[in-house]
Amino acid sequence: MAKYAPKHLEPSGGAEPRHAFAGHKTARLAVTAATTIAMTGSSLLAPFSAFANDANDTTAQDAIMSPLAVHAGEAAGSAVKTNAQKIADLQAAIDAAKAAEAEAKSDYDTAAAPYTEKQTARDNAQTAYDASVSDNSQAEAAARAEYARQLDESVKAADSASATLKDAQSKLDTAKTDAESKTKALDSAKQAAADAQAKLEEAQKAATNATPEEIKAAEQSAADAQKVLDQAKAAKATADSALADAQQAQSAAQSAYDEAAGTLTSAQQAKTAADGKAADAQAAYDSAQADLAAAKAGAAGPEYDAAQAKVDAAKADLDAVKSAQANAEKALENAQQDQTQKQNNLAAAQSELDAAKQNAEQKKSELDTANAAVSAKDKALKDAKAVHSAELAKLDEANKAVEDAKAAKTAADEAAAQAQNELQSAQAAVQSAQAAVNAAQQTANSAESTLKQGAIGFFKSVGANEAVSIIENCKYKDATHVGDDDDATSLDNMVSAVTVMKSINSYRVSVGLNPLNVTYNLVAAAIADANWSSSNIEHAKQFDVAENLSWGYSDPCRGWIAEEKAYFDEAVAAKFDVHNLTGKAAYDFYYSYSSNNRSNKSQIDEYVHDKYDEVVGHYINCIDPDYTAMGTGINTSTTNNFYGTTASFTAQTSPSWGYGHDWTSAAMSVDEFEQTLNGYVNGLKNTGSKLETAKKDLASKQAALQQASQNKQKADETASEAASAVEQKQQAANKQSASVAAAATAVATAQSERDAAQKAAETANAQAAAAKAAVTQKQDDVNAAQVSCDQAQQTVAARATDLENAQNTVADKQAAYAAASDELAKYSADVAAAQEKADKAHQALDEATSVQASAQSALEKAKLDEAAEKQALDAAKDNAEAKAATAKHAASGLTTAENDFASKQAHADALSNAADNLAAAKAAKKDADAAATEAEAALSAANDAIANAEQVVENSQAASGAAAAVLGKLKSVNVENGIATGADANANDTLNALFAKCVTAKQAEHDAKAALDAAQATLDEATPAYTAALNDYNEAKAKRVAAEQALKDEIARQEQEAAKAEQAKIAQAAAKPVAGKPSAGNAKTAANSALPTTGDNAALAGETFVIGGVVLVAAGVFLTDKKRRQE
Repeated sequence: MAKYAPKHLEPSGGAEPRHAFAGHKTARLAVTAATTIAMTGSSLLAPFSAFANDANDTTAQDAIMSPLAVHAGEAAGSAVKTNAQKIADLQAAIDAAKAAEAEAKSDYDTAAAPYTEKQTARDNAQTAYDASVSDNSQAEAAARAEYARQLDESVKAADSASATLKDAQSKLDTAKTDAESKTKALDSAKQAAADAQAKLEEAQKAATNATPEEIKAAEQSAADAQKVLDQAKAAKATADSALADAQQAQSAAQSAYDEAAGTLTSAQQAKTAADGKAADAQAAYDSAQADLAAAKAGAAGPEYDAAQAKVDAAKADLDAVKSAQANAEKALENAQQDQTQKQNNLAAAQSELDAAKQNAEQKKSELDTANAAVSAKDKALKDAKAVHSAELAKLDEANKAVEDAKAAKTAADEAAAQAQNELQSAQAAVQSAQAAVNAAQQTANSAESTLKQGAIGFFKSVGANEAVSIIENCKYKDATHVGDDDDATSLDNMVSAVTVMKSINSYRVSVGLNPLNVTYNLVAAAIADANWSSSNIEHAKQFDVAENLSWGYSDPCRGWIAEEKAYFDEAVAAKFDVHNLTGKAAYDFYYSYSSNNRSNKSQIDEYVHDKYDEVVGHYINCIDPDYTAMGTGINTSTTNNFYGTTASFTAQTSPSWGYGHDWTSAAMSVDEFEQTLNGYVNGLKNTGSKLETAKKDLASKQAALQQASQNKQKADETASEAASAVEQKQQAANKQSASVAAAATAVATAQSERDAAQKAAETANAQAAAAKAAVTQKQDDVNAAQVSCDQAQQTVAARATDLENAQNTVADKQAAYAAASDELAKYSADVAAAQEKADKAHQALDEATSVQASAQSALEKAKLDEAAEKQALDAAKDNAEAKAATAKHAASGLTTAENDFASKQAHADALSNAADNLAAAKAAKKDADAAATEAEAALSAANDAIANAEQVVENSQAASGAAAAVLGKLKSVNVENGIATGADANANDTLNALFAKCVTAKQAEHDAKAALDAAQATLDEATPAYTAALNDYNEAKAKRVAAEQALKDEIARQEQEAAKAEQAKIAQAAAKPVAGKPSAGNAKTAANSALPTTGDNAALAGETFVIGGVVLVAAGVFLTDKKRRQE
């Protein structure tokens, strides 16, 4: 809101009044007056008032009137009287103006006093209004800042709860993932156990079959397989090397082809460029020839004709030898191209020879492998026959084992029957013991029922009926669930609550306070409050007692005393610089008032709340020196709150009576209360001693029954194992029969494989022979290509010599042609110039044509090279593919050989290490079973972790929901409406208190504005009269100043006129002296002698003049030019 600030009224005119007569002019008048006095011997000066007032000065300053004006009344003549009358009139006007100004000033002073008072009142109201506006702004800012702080804290709390929930959910997901992993691990462990069982059975079988003959045969078979494997490895290495060489050759061929293709592209571009240049050179040559023909047509004479004939002859000779040179160049180019082709043919033939050699080596390796396979198959056939014989012998042993197992089964069945009899006897003993327990249970049931009544039963047992009524008839009686182990009425929780009372008293005594006694009524109130607050995180407020509450503390005193005392101590130190307050001193200081009239309580609470969002009231309750009795209650339920244990502490002064209950009568010490409670609880629990004895006997009988059951189970397992052994031995015999059949099949298979290996060896032998013949043929091709290449080299050398000779001849003819041309130039300069131009054009044409021919040759060569490299690349690719196929075949053969060796070696090892393998298999089976058991336990633990994580998620969801609800409620607060109305239904007490301050500040601002408006209105009412008085006063003062100025102006005018007139008379008198009178010099002397003597004639420098018969000397009136300029 804009601040109301009216402008103060000021005198009109804006400028300060100035004096009527000022500075050097007043001094001039004073000199004139002094001279006149000296002449007349009496004072001619009469003052007149000419005030020079400023806006605040009422004291008039007298000015000195001119002696002309003083003496004017004595002058004679109408003209002089007229001037005098003017001065008199002006003086009268000044007097009237002064009187009017004085009257206006009095009126102004009369109007200014109340106006100034009202203006001061308005200014004070403005200051108060400005302060109220500032207070209102600060109150609103404080409310908004508090809301922003609460909103920020709520957002952080909601974010934290959300993050906790997210973390809990993540941990639940992790737990589920872990459980899935554990499930898979269990499945894997079970499968590993099954595999271990299978291997154990194999090891058992191998141990049975591990005869010296079998071991020797298996080792020999493995050795033979090793030889085949070595040969396969060598073949694989050879094939891999050949493949690497072929791939390298293919890579080189690809590079060569890429280079040839690039060269071909460049040659095509060069040929195109050369064709263009040749066409341009031909056109230039044709133009030069035309110019030459024109020049020749204009030439004549026998000498010219003879010279021209020589030029033409030399030109013809030059052209002929150039043609021969071109032919030689072409022949050399053809010979070089033929040489290149022959070299390519030689390279191709060599490549084919290398491929043939590699193929021959491969076929030789394959033949060796095939021959080794035949030898291996021969040995395998022999081994299969030996195995068949051994399997027949094992079958006889298996049949004998079946008979032995049947005998063991009969003995195990008899032991199982005996264990059954013992089990039945143990079952009868358990039934008898159970009957004894049932009888003891009936006796203990009544005591158990009383224990279930908890606090109700206890209070009734000691006659504390009012305590019973407090619990059963209080406002929130439905929050109590008697018989629930977590309820505060449970005897175990009552016993635990005694510890809290002991802790409180221990602290009170340590700081010099009286220990509190206990009353049943306060204990009952604490129990009822703890039950209700367990599901409601706030005070029940159903009893007129002091109360502390805590949630989630195993020791509530840690929060009530230790933590809040630390907050209290810090606040006291920070706010008051006070330290080490305890007990009653701390309590009294808390409720005392500080020097600024604010209670220490409010300042301490504000400090703790602002810094930690905590309180110290619980601590103050614990150290209240006026309390005499207390009670405590503990509820351990987590059903409706995720904090955990809820503890309540109640206290009251003595005597006290509230809500119809006497809280402090019949008080006892904590120890007396504990002794009474423990006596009651132990008395009920001891009634079950016989029941416990009966239960112990029953447990003993049940243990015996369990042992008998275990013995029976073990005997049954032994009988079952014996039966299984019979079945297993029979199965083993059956398997052995199958092994005999399999061995016979293996003999037939080995025979078939040996025949196939023999056939493969024959095929490999034929392929090796063919490959060897191919090598011979390819070698012949290489030799023939080498001969052709050598011949081509010789031809290139011969063509190079021919070209050199032709080039020499061209040089000679070129010199002859140049000499003839020089001679022709002697007879015709034009023809010579044209001829030179034509020659240059011809030379350029020849050069362009040569370049074109070279480009064409290079293009053709590049095409041939590209084709040759493409052929070589295709051959290299084919060779690489062939070598890759060979390498693949060798790799397959190696894999087969490795598998065969591994199988046979494993069989040999199994036979050789049968005993060790059997022991290892048994250990592995045991480890696998243990791993399976461990995996089951791990899965169970993982499932438990899921359950725990789900509970945490549930609790976190509740906390997040609560935080979100708080945030939502806070967000629903309409801050502006709260500021306007003083409260918001969704705001807390702190925020509503600030809203209320805003309303108060707003009202104060409104009231201050009304007061300001009223003061302004009052000032506005007084303003017209004040303004009118001020304007009248300023106007009157202006008139007085104007009147004074008019008088001053008139005096100056008259002085000036008189001076001029007198000067004229003096001048006239000096020019025409009067007869009978003194001369000018004498007159002057006479005049001087008539004046007072001063000893200095220069002091009266001037002239004498007469006004009204009185002689006056106007000394100092007539000034020199210099003096006038100084004025």
